[in-house]
Amino acid sequence: MDSSLYIDLPKTHYQPEETLRGEILWAQDEAPESIHLSLGWWTEGRGSKDAKIETELEWPSTDTAGQQSFEITLPKTPYSFNGQLITLKWALELRTRKGGHSHSVEISIAPGDAPVDLPLIEDESPRKSIFRFGRR
Repeated sequence: MDSSLYIDLPKTHYQPEETLRGEILWAQDEAPESIHLSLGWWTEGRGSKDAKIETELEWPSTDTAGQQSFEITLPKTPYSFNGQLITLKWALELRTRKGGHSHSVEISIAPGDAPVDLPLIEDESPRKSIFRFGRR
C-alpha cells in the first residue's frame, strides 16, 4: 500500500473568522502514531520571508487507515493577498509523526470571494523624507 494523506474541504476560499470544517483521511503502511493538522501562512516575493503557524491540531492514531472531522475558527487577519512585490498565502498541512508523510492544501482567507489584489501604483511624484536624522 502507498502512504496516503488527504484533506477534504468543501471549498478553498474563506472569510476572516469563519469556521472552516473539513475531514482528514489517511491510509499508511504502518500506524502513524499521531496525525497533525496545521493552519499557517507565509509570504512569497521580494524582501524577507515571513511565516506563522496559527493553529495546530493533533490526533493519536494506532490505525493504519482512518478519517477524522475537524473544525477551526479562522483568524481575523492577515488576509490572503496578491501584490506586485509580495504575496501572502494560507495553507492547511497534514502530516504523520511516524513515516514523515505530508499533504497540504492552499486556501485563501479574505473578505469577498478571492484574495485581495494589490495593484501596482505608478506614482512618479518625488518623495519627501519624513526623517530628519543627521540634519541640523
